[in-house]
Amino acid sequence: MSRHAAHGSHSRTVARARWLVAGAAMTVVALALTGCGTAGERVAGTAVNQVADELADQLDSPVSRVRDAEWFAATYIPDLNSSGRGSTVYADTLAWSGNSRDDAGARIEVRIRVDVEAETGYFGSGHESASATKCFRYEVFVRPNPVLRHGIACPNDPEIMMPSAVPFPTLPDNAEDVLAAVLAAASPTSLDGDVRAAFPQDFVTVDTDTVDGDLLAAVGVSAERACIVGERGADGVVEFWGYDPTWIEPGELGCTTSIVTSPPL
Repeated sequence: MSRHAAHGSHSRTVARARWLVAGAAMTVVALALTGCGTAGERVAGTAVNQVADELADQLDSPVSRVRDAEWFAATYIPDLNSSGRGSTVYADTLAWSGNSRDDAGARIEVRIRVDVEAETGYFGSGHESASATKCFRYEVFVRPNPVLRHGIACPNDPEIMMPSAVPFPTLPDNAEDVLAAVLAAASPTSLDGDVRAAFPQDFVTVDTDTVDGDLLAAVGVSAERACIVGERGADGVVEFWGYDPTWIEPGELGCTTSIVTSPPL
């Protein structure tokens, strides 16, 4: 979950504020015939459902990796809180358990409240200020299983939880620059040791090879499917290879120099 998060979060807030009330208000005339609540309550209730749909879509996007429920809650629920253009969204984490590899998935319970301001519209489509609150449980699985959402009863005076997302191991942002410098300076006999010294973390995998005078090195983080593969040619130029992401999945080549020397047909 990087950032450029501040800018992206602001954009999502503005966009959500614009479509929440606008989209919800379009349902007022149609729902008025049902007699369920006031016009403002119906607008607020529809807006809550839209926020809940948005959260389901976001939870479904990164789930090719195993993540625990607290990570999902910390990464996606706080950003739902927003205000502007006639509505305010409040989202609170109520509980979390498990991870996306569990049979029951990563379970998250959230309370969503939307307050809408009064609005005067044409042809009776306006509404008074109102508020709606609903609670949901999400079950998040690794792909290809879909995210499941269930409406649940909101508890009275719940304890609001504050999840935190533990950073996942990953290659440093300058990994290619570091590997390029190592390849440029290494000899065939020092290559493996030099690369390992440059990437000493125990979660980083290293594979090296020398082929016809060319020096090759693959550096990656298997759990996150992160991998860079560099080659220094006989002319001293260092280049990095692209590859099909499926090649580094479990059971395939993995992050090895075979990506260059023996790629799948």
